[in-house]
Amino acid sequence: MLIKIAAISSEEFLPRILKNVNADANIQMKSYTYQNPKESAAILELVEDCDVLLFAGPLPYFFARDKIEQKKWPAVYIPFDEYTISLSLFHTMLNVEGGLEHISIDMPKAAYIAKVAEELDLQPTSWHVTDYSEIVEDGGTRFDVEEVIRFHREHWEKQESKFALTGVDYVHVRLRELGIPCAPLIVPDKNIRDAINQAVAFGQLKISKNSQIAVGIATFHQQERASYETESQMQDAAIILLQELLELVKETDASIQKLGMDQFIIYGTRGSIEQMIEYGKIVQVLENVEQLSKVTVTMGFGFGLTAKEAEANARIAIYHARKQNENSAYLVTDEKEVIGPVNAQAKTFQLKSENKTILEIAEKTGSSVATINKLVQYVRLRRDNRFTATDLADYLQISRRSSERTLKKLIDHQVVEVIGEEQPYQQGRPRAVYRLNYQ
Repeated sequence: MLIKIAAISSEEFLPRILKNVNADANIQMKSYTYQNPKESAAILELVEDCDVLLFAGPLPYFFARDKIEQKKWPAVYIPFDEYTISLSLFHTMLNVEGGLEHISIDMPKAAYIAKVAEELDLQPTSWHVTDYSEIVEDGGTRFDVEEVIRFHREHWEKQESKFALTGVDYVHVRLRELGIPCAPLIVPDKNIRDAINQAVAFGQLKISKNSQIAVGIATFHQQERASYETESQMQDAAIILLQELLELVKETDASIQKLGMDQFIIYGTRGSIEQMIEYGKIVQVLENVEQLSKVTVTMGFGFGLTAKEAEANARIAIYHARKQNENSAYLVTDEKEVIGPVNAQAKTFQLKSENKTILEIAEKTGSSVATINKLVQYVRLRRDNRFTATDLADYLQISRRSSERTLKKLIDHQVVEVIGEEQPYQQGRPRAVYRLNYQ
């Protein structure tokens, strides 16, 4: 099984990655280099035909993270950890005049340095340390490359530091231009090999998942089936839908079967369906059929380890699509994750959960696991644990009254609490503002 890895790295660090690729491994490595790690997000637009992304460190991964999550690409990065600090300090002690006296250091987490110093019984009294922990943990210290450069330069100019160690290749280049003695943190070969092995494992998993069975069902909206005046009108609409579906699958390994006058089933692989979704082809089918035949189409797609499981999930997806009362497509994965409507604003929630806390909340409040999962997902997406019944109704696509009933059950069991109110309009009653008590 050939694993295609896209390595995203600075030009200086790239040879270290290539050196650690096992010649016997079935790996195809394609390199994409940047000058500044901020460029990593833009570089992703150039990446094509790869199974997994390998970043040269946590920083380039941090800048590309939103795009990675958006495209749902498997990705790993080479860690900067205690091993990195230990090796870098040891190298500095042996090769730099003055050793570990009067040095300035930057890296993702200052805690790594403190831990190494403690274990090696070092006294870092003359060390000047800064970190940017937001790249490895939520809510951490902010990263600003110019501030990191200024940190080293100021300590050098004040003669408080005689040597700088940096975890950012771009900072290393800039410090050299300023004439400041410096070196990049030395990443152990073991860290690089471990990251490559992890990338291979992710790639194998992706290939395995891409070959997973996928089933799609396309049908006309139930309310519109009875609206046809003649059977020929139904046949004309069905022909248009079939033509659009044939165009949809012609570049993939998928096939189509007719399940009656107004329903078609698609058999393919997870990879082929995900490709259709990614390039907006399914949305285009819905729009074309509506424009040409003036009917509403719903589509459901399901993934599964067997054809039976995939078809069952596709029918669950159809159920959610029909509730929209408009052209709509939904997807249900083998892990019972519901995604939809399939478009740029697609939402995701779980029909099942193995999270004990969520299961306990669902049981004691009498709510479904899907509802609790949706609520948790909603808060995470907003990154703000404050919402109104109207906010929740809009997200769940239910009435405000249904949203309020759901919230009342959760309030009764202290899962949700009222933390304030808002009055968006001068007239009318204020709205309660809620908070989810979930960790």
